Amino acid sequence: MIRGLFGTTTLSNRLRGGLEEASATQRGIGRRVADALAASTTSGFTEASQAAMAKANQAEADLQREMASLADTQLRYEADAQLLRETYQRLRTAIGKNA
Repeated sequence: MIRGLFGTTTLSNRLRGGLEEASATQRGIGRRVADALAASTTSGFTEASQAAMAKANQAEADLQREMASLADTQLRYEADAQLLRETYQRLRTAIGKNA
């Protein structure tokens, strides 16, 4: 009976796994964003450094993609967290009615 409530195939277990995965994804994206911001040096470019400007433009585009990915992951995390809260609330209600 307990496995039916907390086992590996339950909704709450899958939601917790989703939260852990989203957290790991956010940490990775955050690290890449921080690295991109640290490497970004957009001031002081001269006309002769076209290659450096192209590289900076690519880094900015990569940063924008990473930020969009970070926002998407944050929304997924919040949705999973809300679903997990609701699942636990239903479980508490069911236990309270049977106790």
